[in-house]
Amino acid sequence: MRIHLPLRYPYSFAHTTKRLKSFEKSIYVYREGAFWRTIRGRKGPLLLSVAEDSERPGLIAEIFGEADPEEEEELKGRIAHMFGTDVDLTPFYEQMRQDPVLWPVIEQRIGMHLVLDASLYECLVKTIISQQLNLSFAGTLIERFIQLAGDTGQFAGETWKVFPAAEQVACLRYEDLRHLQFNQRKAEYIIDLSRLIAEGKLDLETLTGLPDDEVMKKLTALRGIGRWTAECLLMFGLRRPDLLPAADIGLRNAVGRLYGLPARPDESEVRRIGEKWAPYRSYATFYLWDTLG
Repeated sequence: MRIHLPLRYPYSFAHTTKRLKSFEKSIYVYREGAFWRTIRGRKGPLLLSVAEDSERPGLIAEIFGEADPEEEEELKGRIAHMFGTDVDLTPFYEQMRQDPVLWPVIEQRIGMHLVLDASLYECLVKTIISQQLNLSFAGTLIERFIQLAGDTGQFAGETWKVFPAAEQVACLRYEDLRHLQFNQRKAEYIIDLSRLIAEGKLDLETLTGLPDDEVMKKLTALRGIGRWTAECLLMFGLRRPDLLPAADIGLRNAVGRLYGLPARPDESEVRRIGEKWAPYRSYATFYLWDTLG
């Protein structure tokens, strides 16, 4: 199945996918200009390839595996949503021009969009794993987690791992994750969350229609999910535009360095500085994170 995805410009595929090469190696494989990963379809695992369309403006997505022909429009919508092909960043840029300190950072990255995770469950589990870890080790743990609990798909003679479903993780013991160097609490958070979903006691898809504050309230009521984790899910799972995870150490470092502050700002100082970025604080945060390398 081959799908053309038109773009809403400005859109830079190079800027948008930069993070996939560096921080998403456990999920994406880069080959000859295309980014490959597995996703779940109605009938089982699918292999997805996304690249720039060489024949006309836009992206080209190729899907391999047993996809239902009736699923094509649904898959097109999912992939467009993941890669932000229909998101207009122009209002964000127009507002950020008013910040003479931040604008040069943004101007160097025009067209950089957020790439969302393939599911809210994937996003939430990855974010829990990443809590208080550097990105490199978090990526290592995510890869081990996929290797342990994920199923596989066979495509053109190659075996590809698929991010685990909640039902698969619900069957694990805490010790299974402890053996991968997860600490006890994270093992409990992830497996207990998965069991809630598998037992039908939690449906993450119901979050999609709720306002940000309601999503925050529902998520932070769950064990192991604090404000930072909920904010990241709102950004990388739901593409909500106005989140400011001010407790994030990386963001605080980036703000302190860019604005020439004598010491790393605390959470309240970051929120004060970030007030002028509303209602696009998610994007300002994302661009600031990119300055960290």
